[in-house]
Amino acid sequence: LPPSEVLNSLIDLYFTRVHNQPYSFFHEDSFRQQLALHSLPEYLLLAVLASAVRFSSDLYFGEAKAEALRLYASESWRQIVSVWFRLESDPDIHICQAVTMLSIIDFTAGRRHPGWLKIGLSIRIAQDLQLMMEPSQALSFSDQEEHRRVFWSIYLLDKLCSCSQARPAALADAHCFLQLPCDDIAFRNGEWKKTLTLEQAFSTTESIPDDLSDFALVILTASVLGRCAQHSIHQNLQGESRLPPWDSKSLFATIYSALLQLEARFEVRNSISECLSRACRPDGTIDMQLAGPIIFSRALFRTCHCLLHHPLLLHQQSRVSGANPPNSFWNRALQTCKENACSLSELLRDIQASGYVATYSFMGYCATVSASIHCLYLQDPDTAIQQKASEYFQYNITFLQSLSQRWKNAEWMVSFHLSSLLMESLDS
Repeated sequence: LPPSEVLNSLIDLYFTRVHNQPYSFFHEDSFRQQLALHSLPEYLLLAVLASAVRFSSDLYFGEAKAEALRLYASESWRQIVSVWFRLESDPDIHICQAVTMLSIIDFTAGRRHPGWLKIGLSIRIAQDLQLMMEPSQALSFSDQEEHRRVFWSIYLLDKLCSCSQARPAALADAHCFLQLPCDDIAFRNGEWKKTLTLEQAFSTTESIPDDLSDFALVILTASVLGRCAQHSIHQNLQGESRLPPWDSKSLFATIYSALLQLEARFEVRNSISECLSRACRPDGTIDMQLAGPIIFSRALFRTCHCLLHHPLLLHQQSRVSGANPPNSFWNRALQTCKENACSLSELLRDIQASGYVATYSFMGYCATVSASIHCLYLQDPDTAIQQKASEYFQYNITFLQSLSQRWKNAEWMVSFHLSSLLMESLDS
């Protein structure tokens, strides 16, 4: 472990730049109390330090932040294997938290195979701990909510990772029986709050309250994103998935209906700066723990629409099904896809303009999906559309370049994926 002043600095940085952006693994006050009592396992501390060090400007690390990250993460994993696997001890919440954080570190660094295996391991540990059920009433309110948030963070990670080829989600919505996360102020204060379950939140018969937390909205949107990935990327052609997307009973129609249901939850007419005003401290500065879910839920919502209506993915589906889409459906899908890609690019632009630092790596995926749609219009016969597409494409590039200073996968998206898309667009 680093010297105590460096360690404390990294813990502060973790709760400023990592916590709730988008994953929520800890009740901050409880974590700090356990830290002061030296009751946290070292492997967990190392996983936290590894998650935070990329954001550090401490002279202690100099130019060796990447090396420090690698050392902290590998030592954390070594200790987990030593403590848990060798002794065959029962897992606990700390093991679950640490393994999940290490899986995120691996995955975002491009180490997809170890990252994928650790994600699977964290899911099985969570299931072994029964985290998909309501926690024991014997726990304090803050511990109960922490357990819920650990599970929902793993659920979120599982859905985000399913947005790549041959990476289907492992957690089924039907097996998630616990309530959604409460609001962050109640969580900070250790208050108990009744919220909906995932099933209740998507019910068309339940009375839905207006006070769903922003983190709960992230989870609901991630649920729809997982369905979009199954339908558009994995193309699981079974049951209702076999129906063409313009059929009212198709999986496409079901997902679109869920997105319309979610749309009522978002302040779509408000600018992001208006939305972030809810996350301001009394001195006017942005509380990043509160702002993170506000931004991320909106980015995921737009990305869902982009994936569901993406013309290349829809074309692929129509080829597989052997049915040609009606012109009215095709035109409406193109328009919806374009509108949401533009809204997503505007969100990325406005985030940067507001001074908020979006540090979560999956935003790079959102930006890349949006950019892939703008590329389709770079050679449009209408010069106004062409110019707008170029402008939005540049917003995405600028955002990815900023993100790539912290995340290796964002750097690859800029250098490989978007450059390839641009060349294909110019050649077409």
